[in-house]
Amino acid sequence: MVRVESPSSINTYKQCPRKYYYHYIEELPSLPSIHLIRGNIVHSVLEDFFDIDKKIDSEDSLRLHLFWLLEKKWAENNTELSEIGLGDRKLKFYYDESKCMLKNWFNRFKKKLRAQNNNGLTFNQAIKHLTPNREVKFKSEKFQVRGFIDALFENNGNVIILDYKTSKKNELTREYRLQLGIYALMYEEVKGVKPDIVGIDFLKHSELLVPVDDKLVEDAKREVSYIHTKTTSKKKEDYSKKQSPLCKWSTGQCDYFEQCFHR
Repeated sequence: MVRVESPSSINTYKQCPRKYYYHYIEELPSLPSIHLIRGNIVHSVLEDFFDIDKKIDSEDSLRLHLFWLLEKKWAENNTELSEIGLGDRKLKFYYDESKCMLKNWFNRFKKKLRAQNNNGLTFNQAIKHLTPNREVKFKSEKFQVRGFIDALFENNGNVIILDYKTSKKNELTREYRLQLGIYALMYEEVKGVKPDIVGIDFLKHSELLVPVDDKLVEDAKREVSYIHTKTTSKKKEDYSKKQSPLCKWSTGQCDYFEQCFHR
């Protein structure tokens, strides 16, 4: 039986088949990570940002709303954050860094908002126009792959898909390009047309947009099909170790380092 893959599972296999086995076949738990928790918090803030009431009627109130959400979400995850054991000083560093990311995103959002105001829209109309569909689930039945799109814009016949990243670098890696290609193929199968643009919003930097063409989608189809052929087995020996610096690095180690090297 073909298992339903995701951009994350496919890129995990490409990084290391053995890591894929431990996570997706044996279903061993992952180690807690500040990067994962912080990423989830920031994504949640941006997902809820557009759920605003009528009292928010200015850029200043929007900004306060954004940072109030960050404070609220951070507090809601306080127990999980504390269990990582980083200490208050490092946690404050990641909180401040997250706030800077959101401030950068908001400054770019303000420019879009003002452009809509200049086009004759009221403040509330402009907000509505810039509000994406959020955390939209798509699945390709033909290629058995699924995923959640962070932000989907469908305005005036134009379709833009964005994924948020808290990465330090604003580089469109092969992994990110594959992820975007998978989003494009899923959207096309479900909607019957390709999206116009897919992209990564590097929150620390800026948006990096890619026009959707046949090559982007066909490359994704080929990669998904290939991974399906490599993941039918449930035997560990069929999933080779791909040793690299990612097995153990200066700030931590792979979730399954112990299983690979000390069991």
